[in-house]
Amino acid sequence: MPVHNGGQYLSYAVNSILQQSDVLLELVIVDDHSTDNALRALPSDPRIVVTASPARGIVSALNHGLEKAKYPFIARMDCDDIAEPQRLTVQLDYMLSNPQVDICGSCVQVFRDGDQNTQQGYQLYQHWINSLCDHQSIEREFFVESAIPHPTAMYRQSVITRLGGYADRSWPEDYDLWCRALLAGMKFGKPEDQLLLQWRDHPQRLSRSDRRYAKQQFLQCKAHYLSRYLQRHSYKDTTIWGAGKTGLKLHDYLMTEGLTVNGFIDINPKLVDRLKRNKPVQVVDLAKAALPKPSSTTMVLVAVSARGARQLIRQFLLACGWREQQHFLVTA
Repeated sequence: MPVHNGGQYLSYAVNSILQQSDVLLELVIVDDHSTDNALRALPSDPRIVVTASPARGIVSALNHGLEKAKYPFIARMDCDDIAEPQRLTVQLDYMLSNPQVDICGSCVQVFRDGDQNTQQGYQLYQHWINSLCDHQSIEREFFVESAIPHPTAMYRQSVITRLGGYADRSWPEDYDLWCRALLAGMKFGKPEDQLLLQWRDHPQRLSRSDRRYAKQQFLQCKAHYLSRYLQRHSYKDTTIWGAGKTGLKLHDYLMTEGLTVNGFIDINPKLVDRLKRNKPVQVVDLAKAALPKPSSTTMVLVAVSARGARQLIRQFLLACGWREQQHFLVTA
């Protein structure tokens, strides 16, 4: 558990771990140069190990925590969330029963303090996370978003050591690690229909306040690993479905990574005979299931972020006889 000024939430997070049922544990708390008194108010418990991070930032704190951990299974936890009492037992049982799974997540319940309602976007994200539990479904939508929220993760320490730990880059450290794990052939999963983490949404969350978690940084990370994923699966080039802001940005990042983008597909009739990034735009009508036979060497990347668009486009392409992950991937 990395902690930088844990404040009013830290005691709730710590107590939720100390109250875990039927599991032998140590709670390694890594102090990332806190300036408040929250750590001093922690209960006296021999299972708590407090250690200072040698450098500033969450990546350094996470890697330091991995070095200090003594057990073969590592569970991540953030200092502002609340673990359900059975979280560690359920996840550990799941991993022992599914030895092919290298990284285990869990279903979540997003909440906000007091009477504030959780934003609709987070409610939809929660539903999406909780619907992806087996490796096949997680990989299918891997480049949409992170289906493994970081504070839900449990993994074998040997697995993360093999990956070289967390990397300090200009984008989210957890998604970067999951991408490297996917490229290394590792498997993901989570126990179905069991909410194991109360995921707190508040304005000071790192994902809201740190630039590395901004949308453009995440998209850049996605393009970096997506290009390698496609090349590893012998795709020589791509076409992007979506000539809006998301599709154009993805185009730019993929080109920077050395991947060829042939052009765009869109449903906007105003784009007929138009060029985007000096490349042709094929305009299609979703009411007519008619597209050319897909190429075996070109992957169509669906990059439309409008709410509900992902499923409509997926249904259209499937109706055209295209196969997901073979002919097209959703990436937004």
